[in-house]
Amino acid sequence: MWKKKSGLAAFTVAFVASALWAATPRPLVDMTIPVPSGKGINLKSYRGKVLLVAVISTDCGPCIASIDILNRVQKDFGAQAFQVVAAAGDPNAQYLLEPFKQRYRPIFPIGYLSTDDIIRLGAFTKEDHPFAPIFLFVDRKGVVRQQLSGDSAFFKSEEASTRRVIQDMLKVTN
Repeated sequence: MWKKKSGLAAFTVAFVASALWAATPRPLVDMTIPVPSGKGINLKSYRGKVLLVAVISTDCGPCIASIDILNRVQKDFGAQAFQVVAAAGDPNAQYLLEPFKQRYRPIFPIGYLSTDDIIRLGAFTKEDHPFAPIFLFVDRKGVVRQQLSGDSAFFKSEEASTRRVIQDMLKVTN
């Protein structure tokens, strides 16, 4: 099941796999993330940039807190060939996304994914059980270098950890 953290409690929302067990490095899947209106977010189009793909849930407290952090890192690193892209993975996300965007105002592209697409994106198995948010850090060549689940120590100091990974990846020239 794909789980989301809500304060001290964690509960199940949909079936997905754990980000902790996905092998890295590995190529990022060629995928277009649907958006409620428009063309979709083609992940391949970000080759040449450091990419952070965040899988969230629209009603997950830690995921919502991540939006502010992701907005700040997008603003601070965007001019340095860095891009955040997010996808909501909760059931009916395509209907929940527009009100979510209006309320939390992400400054980066955000769409939605089915459970099967999240499994494919994260190279998961159906037996794994991650916590949202899930972050995939992708290098300029389209290789997933790190993948982290919301229950990892990384998220205890999420902003500092995220900034450190981005800075390290931006230093690497491919």
